[in-house]
Amino acid sequence: MNNLLTIRNLAVTFGGAPAVDGMSLTVAPGEVVGVVGESGSGKSVTMMALMGLIDAPGVVTADEVTFDGKDLLKASAKARRKIVGKDIAMVFQDALTSLNPSYTVGYQIKEVLKLHEGLRGAALDRRALELLDQVGIPDAKGRITAFPHQLSGGMNQRVMIAMAVACNPKLLIADEPTTALDVTIQAQIMDLLVKLQKERGMALVLISHDLAVVSQVAQRVAVMYAGEVIETNRVPDIFAQPHHPYTEALLAAIPEHNRGAKRLSALPGMVPGRDDRPSGCLFAPRCKYAVDDCRKGRPALDAVDPHNALAGVRCIKPLNLEAMRSNTTQHGGAR
Repeated sequence: MNNLLTIRNLAVTFGGAPAVDGMSLTVAPGEVVGVVGESGSGKSVTMMALMGLIDAPGVVTADEVTFDGKDLLKASAKARRKIVGKDIAMVFQDALTSLNPSYTVGYQIKEVLKLHEGLRGAALDRRALELLDQVGIPDAKGRITAFPHQLSGGMNQRVMIAMAVACNPKLLIADEPTTALDVTIQAQIMDLLVKLQKERGMALVLISHDLAVVSQVAQRVAVMYAGEVIETNRVPDIFAQPHHPYTEALLAAIPEHNRGAKRLSALPGMVPGRDDRPSGCLFAPRCKYAVDDCRKGRPALDAVDPHNALAGVRCIKPLNLEAMRSNTTQHGGAR
């Protein structure tokens, strides 16, 4: 099956400082891919670059960015606008700051439908109400004339999702879609996204730092650190046998894994900034397994399992290889 989205060696710099460095990612039609990592790891910037939302002084370069067979690097601004917002849509972190406070939510949904679908008149009004119904907003007819500040955070996030799926996109990017929402509302929003993804058969890229959510929703995970993908594998393999020390540390910090402990497991240090990026492995200063060779050169993202082309790790000393090989042998090489 051909990939719906292919990103190869994407880089985003601001004033010469790398925010994303050599990012590669593929998404198949209908696939759910989780992109995880700490704040500052480049998750959102990668997707903003795909959407064409990086403004000066940001500079975006890549060897390849193709979507549904179209080369986005060579596409004109007009051709790209026909794709972004229609075939590729994005739900942003904070709905209240993403929605325009000067217009009603109904007006903003209708703008998307007029621009990309050409709807007018009664058909436009009907479709906008249908979308509010589909995303679970009660009394859609009464709320379509509301302004964003008149709705709760959860309701505004549903409006954002309605705008994003209005044109039946082939790929939906959800960037921390439950940020700043109550726990019960978070679960409702995630259930809604999964429901819409399955009903419409669209691919979904879920950006999150919540590994528990990603483990329940995604089929494959890419772990980012300091602008690089440092591990990628399918679910549940990446959670059962992480190959990168950073992935292991993220999993160890999940509260459920710390029951009975006096203190939560924590990863010391911080993601390197623009002026303190080490010359070798970017994670080496925080890694408890680091040796001198880790500081001599930047490791490549290499395959670790000949039976699983989706498994890759950027580490000279990958973890859990023996356990993986033993498991593969027990299952006759089938992965």
